[in-house]
Amino acid sequence: MKRTIIVTISALLLSTSPLFAQDTVIVEVPQTARDYVIAHPTDPIVVEEDLTMGTAVPEDVELVPIPDAPDYSYVYVDKRPIIVSTKDRKVVYMSQ
Repeated sequence: MKRTIIVTISALLLSTSPLFAQDTVIVEVPQTARDYVIAHPTDPIVVEEDLTMGTAVPEDVELVPIPDAPDYSYVYVDKRPIIVSTKDRKVVYMSQ
């Protein structure tokens, strides 16, 4: 019985380990900013790197500012909107 509990707890911890990652910061992008980006698509660009949440968009990529949300900018990659933090260019929102 004790072994079953230990194995179950270990499995739960391993399956949820990203929740405990120290480097992960969840940013709630305002809905108005997301709506603006969807309503104002830009020409899609090609980025060699695989962009994921928290990765920085390369410096040579021109970001489009979001007027009512100065902390955020965006770009479309492969016809998909990506919102980044203006201060460090890190991806904070990607549409599904």
